[in-house]
Amino acid sequence: MLGNRIRHWKKRLKRNKRLAWSLGIWAAAVLTAAAALAAVKPRIERAERSAGAMTDAEAVWLDKRSSLLSFEGPDSERGRAIAALAGLEGKVEVVLQRMYVCGEEFRRLGSFSSSEAMDLLKAHREWTATLQNADRLVMRESVDDLSASCKASARFGLDSFGNLSLFDGPVKKDKVIRTFFHMDVKALESGLSPEELRRLREGMPVGDGIDDYHQVVSRLGEYADKSGDSASAAE
Repeated sequence: MLGNRIRHWKKRLKRNKRLAWSLGIWAAAVLTAAAALAAVKPRIERAERSAGAMTDAEAVWLDKRSSLLSFEGPDSERGRAIAALAGLEGKVEVVLQRMYVCGEEFRRLGSFSSSEAMDLLKAHREWTATLQNADRLVMRESVDDLSASCKASARFGLDSFGNLSLFDGPVKKDKVIRTFFHMDVKALESGLSPEELRRLREGMPVGDGIDDYHQVVSRLGEYADKSGDSASAAE
């Protein structure tokens, strides 16, 4: 009986020793990993800071590259205006000319130093510019719309040569703004209603916006004269 108990205690002692040994190995592994992490953490942080600095440097490089790509050629209208402004002292009057599909508007922006005028021009890459008389800078903006005056007074009609044209005011005044194409009058008379023909001869309003304008040109374009002789006459 006593011998059995002794053998049982020995087995328990062996199991406890193995458990203690396993726990010791696990604890040592955890401590080793923690020490390794503590050792490499500063290196990781330095690497992250270096990566951030590299990103900033790349951003600066890209910004410089963008400036190079947007360089104004000396032979362009903008380039000549900027070059003239760079050598100008004193103030310059700046005027904005808005050029619409139909019509134009002028707006005085004010008096600027040459550097301020250059900054304004550079801020609007789509504008062109011309320096006039060394003290007046005209900036031009193209607008895909109709000017207010065009909406109010412009009319579609037929000129004396049978061309579809855009008139400033009544057709009978014959103040042509733009000529589109020569019309096939017979096809036009058979395709349009008497009321539409009357309106076209008297002058058809351009409408309230660029969409109306394009719709009229597109529809009447169906009756354009496709023959070579007529096209040459229209030109």
